[in-house]
Amino acid sequence: MMTASFGEKGLTLVFPDELGQLEVQDLAALVADNSQAVCYFKGPNLVMQKAKADRALIFSLPVDIEPIYFKKYLTDQKVPSHQTKVLTAYLDKLTPYLDLLGYQFKPMQETPAAPAKSSGKAQYRFTKAIAEIPFYVDYDGAKAEVQWLKRNDMVIKKGAVLKQDMPLNQDGSVGFSQKFALTLRQEHADAIGSDFVTTADIHLKSVNEVGHLLYFAGTNSWLILKDQAGQTLSSHAIVK
Repeated sequence: MMTASFGEKGLTLVFPDELGQLEVQDLAALVADNSQAVCYFKGPNLVMQKAKADRALIFSLPVDIEPIYFKKYLTDQKVPSHQTKVLTAYLDKLTPYLDLLGYQFKPMQETPAAPAKSSGKAQYRFTKAIAEIPFYVDYDGAKAEVQWLKRNDMVIKKGAVLKQDMPLNQDGSVGFSQKFALTLRQEHADAIGSDFVTTADIHLKSVNEVGHLLYFAGTNSWLILKDQAGQTLSSHAIVK
């Protein structure tokens, strides 16, 4: 079973099935050792240089994967054939979890231009103009006003209504997405009333977190947040 927790170092995820552990840390608080693989991200996107990043994903890997080969594989560098097979199988299992967190985490292709074209996922960029626009949510029982103030700062305004009924898996179990949403709600419990209406502004780091807290995710939140004219956040922020 996946477990998630927030601490001084950031978000820590422990994966099931001996897939290891992931810590999502701010660069200023970065703590890692040689037994771990550190990957740099700018928002949801993997970047090659720390100077271009705003956070770090630190992987504690299974014993059969060496951190140096893990990083080389992601940057399209040559690795031993026996490691290639292990890494491919590992990433196939790991990627769905990271997709739920909104991270673009696929091995780079052989040509520099290929990853963006082959990923099939839209890229978004924060601008100062977006910070001036209030966006609204009216979806699946959740209602809220949201503003994207800074690259890693989104605020759900006081008075937001959260979806109450938590969706479950077909077998009745609680999925990872729901667990992550519950963790966010617990972290901000002092600003959420017993009637599921927020009593204070809540600051989150991403559109993905906003969707989880308000309505347990389950859809593309870039299309759910809309301005007064009905234009989606996606249409304002997408990189063309």
